[in-house]
Amino acid sequence: MKLFLFGISKKCFEMMKGGFFDDRSIDGLFDNLEEKQGTAYNELVIEKPYFSNEIYILITTARKYWLDIIDQLLKLGYRKFSLIDIQNEEYVERKLDYSHLDYEEDRKRLVLLYLEHKSYSNIWALEYLRNIGRLNVYDFRVKIWEDNKEQDEYFYDLAAARFVITERKLPYDMDARNAEIIQLWHGYPLKVMGNMLVNYNDETDNFFTELWKKFDYIVSYGQNYTNFLCACSGTLAKKYIVTGMPRNDLLFVTDGRQNMTDRFPDSRGKKIILYMPTFREADGVRNGDENGYLFYWNDFDIDELQSVCRRYNLFFVFKLHPSDEAKVKEWCMESDCCGLLTEQLLGDRAMYEFINGADALITDYSSVYFDYLLLNRTIIFTNKDENSYAKNRGFILEPLEFWRPGPVVNTMKSFYEELEKVAHGKDDFEEARKKLMPFVHHHTDGYAAQRLFDFLKEG
Repeated sequence: MKLFLFGISKKCFEMMKGGFFDDRSIDGLFDNLEEKQGTAYNELVIEKPYFSNEIYILITTARKYWLDIIDQLLKLGYRKFSLIDIQNEEYVERKLDYSHLDYEEDRKRLVLLYLEHKSYSNIWALEYLRNIGRLNVYDFRVKIWEDNKEQDEYFYDLAAARFVITERKLPYDMDARNAEIIQLWHGYPLKVMGNMLVNYNDETDNFFTELWKKFDYIVSYGQNYTNFLCACSGTLAKKYIVTGMPRNDLLFVTDGRQNMTDRFPDSRGKKIILYMPTFREADGVRNGDENGYLFYWNDFDIDELQSVCRRYNLFFVFKLHPSDEAKVKEWCMESDCCGLLTEQLLGDRAMYEFINGADALITDYSSVYFDYLLLNRTIIFTNKDENSYAKNRGFILEPLEFWRPGPVVNTMKSFYEELEKVAHGKDDFEEARKKLMPFVHHHTDGYAAQRLFDFLKEG
């Protein structure tokens, strides 16, 4: 077997001079740059890459070129080769063997589900539904995929995939080589983003629109969602496919009540109130005010909240960003009517496996309430820092009164009055929710995931 180096670069020269190849015979050199091809180094002529069963290749380029070269080698017919990496300031060889994989088939049927974070994930929902037999993936080879470059099949997957499904960024911070990329995103835009930011900075915020140019398809709730995201991202309407969001399918098939009571035994037999405020800091920028959180209101008192919950047989669940949990953690540890649902407590489950266990949702500007609409249950809104939030971040939907189908409170007195209504089954906003529903959801049947894979099959 002949040994060839691919990528005759500064890194390659350093390895040669440093003696990395002294115990091996180098038989040839490959490089993609035409100006290097035909020249000689160490009496070896640099050639344009070609396939031969008699050649084994060591990739000696910088990391940023690895995916391109692996893609090229797979297309040429190579299935075994090595990367030369730097670890602890030393060069090491990393052998890759893809001979057990069917590259030609995978280019037609490999679907990567790019999982970044499980808790609110559409990606996790696809995998969950597939595992319980509620999602027909046809003859696709579906693989949950994490951005871990240490996995042996990491680069193969990116080079071979037919589709990559993501809900935020692109893996490897670049395009997949042959795949069509589908963006699921992670929420309905109540708050502005991208082009619509009130404090948009061309130098720091244009990454958003640049990222969205790379997606081939974007999954949508319906026409209004498409309109809003087109405005925020600068994308074309023809890229959007109206399937609904896969994570919302979990609202129809999971037992959120049981999941809640498993974590909070004291909630059994009580109505569950779920508090899910939006996180007020992103990328180091604070949106709104800290006192927007219920537990920072001047008239908030944890003992009074617990007294109201006991009086009306309610169980109050806090679901906060991890950075905000410390404020309420101690309160909940000894309480028989309040609980803190942490990432650790979620365990191997996603948040959307719990949401349908709540009898009422409390939020402020979090888009979770658009999904909760599918359950047609009470939603209570807080707006303590609405003016500040509008100034610092901005809202894309107006008038807010129409888009918030529930009571809006900013004092604990009015808040407790709404909890009493929940306890007694009084619902003043059922018709408002029904009226809003078609403006948000084109599909309301819990089969978004299947529509997505039907689309992939047809494509």
